[in-house]
Amino acid sequence: MIPEAYRTDHLLLLVGTNPLPNLVAAELLLKENGTLYLVYSTETAPVADNLKKYLLARYKVQLLPAVKATDAQDIETTLEKLVRGLAGSIGLHYTGGTKAMAVHAYRAVEKARGGKTPAPVFSYLDATTFELRVDPAYHEKVLLEVKPTLRELVALHGNPLRPRLPDKTTILLPAAIALAQAAPGGGLRVWRDWCDKILRQDQIHTGRDWRGNTILKGVTLSWPDDPILNEVVATLKSELGLSLMAKDLPLSVVQLPRGLQDLKHLCKWLDGEWLEHYVLAQVEAVADQCGVHDYGMTLKTDEKQAADFRFEFDVAAIRGYQLFGISCTTSSDKSLVKSKLFEAFIRARQLGGDEARVGLVCGYTDPHSLEQELSQSWDAQGKIKVFGADDLPDLAEKLAAWFQTA
Repeated sequence: MIPEAYRTDHLLLLVGTNPLPNLVAAELLLKENGTLYLVYSTETAPVADNLKKYLLARYKVQLLPAVKATDAQDIETTLEKLVRGLAGSIGLHYTGGTKAMAVHAYRAVEKARGGKTPAPVFSYLDATTFELRVDPAYHEKVLLEVKPTLRELVALHGNPLRPRLPDKTTILLPAAIALAQAAPGGGLRVWRDWCDKILRQDQIHTGRDWRGNTILKGVTLSWPDDPILNEVVATLKSELGLSLMAKDLPLSVVQLPRGLQDLKHLCKWLDGEWLEHYVLAQVEAVADQCGVHDYGMTLKTDEKQAADFRFEFDVAAIRGYQLFGISCTTSSDKSLVKSKLFEAFIRARQLGGDEARVGLVCGYTDPHSLEQELSQSWDAQGKIKVFGADDLPDLAEKLAAWFQTA
């Protein structure tokens, strides 16, 4: 708990490209009934505007005129004028904004107060240690003190998630677990080959039912015949209401489990969505023990909303204010898994800032070497994690270690 001496009546927040540190500072450093002042440049004006809209639900917020990010006189004049007119305690949180803004805002507040008491409180949020640092020497870990939901985290950027997202509903989970158990030793590769050579080829035979829904007409898929997938096939037959002696998957008469919209959806699940459902279940299994307070599948912003920020993630979790974004692919192709991870890395930093961590669950057979290679080339040591086919049976345990140590 932050000492009351460091909480102020007026809190100035420097706004950078990511608003998350501002939310953390507001919750930790503003007194009840206090006022927030957003200090921003022309470049970060959209971020400040979105942040104000979000914070107004909880706090009194003032949006100052935009300052020139590298103009010392403009920054100091604007803030000196503001601070001289304020009564009560004053704080400046300088995590966001440019370095020039931080330096000149600091000088302006010091000058405007001119030795008056109480002295201004200057603070910074360390993204490496998750510490709130108050000058000159106070520091405290605050990672678990502020706990926005995934929906709130996305809303900070001005574009909400689609309704009913993030999704926490798993489909055909016993079959997904069987696939994960078969992954080591080639099971995932055999399944991927079946999807590419059989499933995807037959998905072209489509039509529409009387409701207008896309369906598969009269398609029969032969099951994978490799012994390594025997348990997978048996589980799928049971889940789909087929006889254990059935040699084919007759898509035109199959029993759709709850949660599947149509037969096309079933084929998408077989083709790779099963991995997302499996990963979600493993996150759910360890969430409480790891302090993960929100998680879900299919994080996707609402395309109907007019906003510059667009976002999508396969699976995500949040622990305190630290985002964990997880991308999923059954592919073992190195170039493809690298591109998936890079895309996820960029999106996670946009959404969760420097504190965010990114994981990839994939079919690549040497995930450790790939993780080391990309950590060095992207200067992302400690920020990315790659889980391969051999990790799938024990994924819950490995996710728990990652959540608690990342």
